[in-house]
Amino acid sequence: MIFRRCFLAAILALTAIGAAPADSIVLRSTPIALNPDDPQSQRLGKLAWLGGLHITSADKRFGGYSALETAPGGRLVSVSDLGHWFVFRPVLDASGKLVGVSEGEIEPLRDDRGHPFSGKAMSDAESLRRDPIQGGFLVAFERHHRVLRYRTIGGPGIPIATPEEIKSQPDNGGIEAMAAFSDGRLLLISEQAQAENGDLKAWLRVGEEWHKLSYAMGGNFLPTDAAVTHASDLLVLERSFNFLTREVGARLVRVPAQRVAPGGRIHGETLAEWGKPYSVDNMEGLAVARGPGDSTLLWIISDDNQSRRQRTLLMLFRLE
Repeated sequence: MIFRRCFLAAILALTAIGAAPADSIVLRSTPIALNPDDPQSQRLGKLAWLGGLHITSADKRFGGYSALETAPGGRLVSVSDLGHWFVFRPVLDASGKLVGVSEGEIEPLRDDRGHPFSGKAMSDAESLRRDPIQGGFLVAFERHHRVLRYRTIGGPGIPIATPEEIKSQPDNGGIEAMAAFSDGRLLLISEQAQAENGDLKAWLRVGEEWHKLSYAMGGNFLPTDAAVTHASDLLVLERSFNFLTREVGARLVRVPAQRVAPGGRIHGETLAEWGKPYSVDNMEGLAVARGPGDSTLLWIISDDNQSRRQRTLLMLFRLE
């Protein structure tokens, strides 16, 4: 009887941890122009501008958003490399332009026992995708390199099987980009681990088996996120950083679906590339959504590293 009471108490405790309500936070947003030097500019390469915001909050946990994904009910969800979920609702006007954000919520990322992570080594989440086959979310972490499956936001994270090789990636250069295909394939792209041909290492799960492939680097750009369009093409968000000028740049690349194959080399066409004077920061998160008339909408968010010199920017584009 004593054992039974203890067992039930343990189950109730774990349930309470996983079911803890999220904390609501107040969000503030300021509209930004695509190009502050030319406020009438509405195009960026093959992308049409649908608005952007500089988002802030007085909550000390806010910031550090390194991934982005769509969520039910028109919300967006992100993970911070400081170890928490950030869920919010973008506000669009009647013409489909981004004009604000609301309903911000924050709650911890948790381990398989339902406990919040402690320390940067365990909480450094860098990529996020919905699992189209099993449901829930997949989150990739660096430093302690791994991928966890979350059935619910705020619930426990269960490790999934990944190639042993991912553990040997640089501490701060692990899985920055992860893409989930509708047929169940899962793509992981390293930010810094290099293959023998000089490309970046990548891994593709087909069924239960993992295969090696590589991602072609271009100039000073490195991948920070990846997503799949409704036509099954791969979109990769890339970032550049000039250590001398401290300036950042961003680039979006489209890869035809057939190029993402075991043993292959992932390379594609540039849809857009931007830096100053355009609005840009440490662009790290990319999400794809279906828009009116079966159009493809792209959400992009920046990681401000919780630095006063950087900003959390949210941008909305339509792929032309």
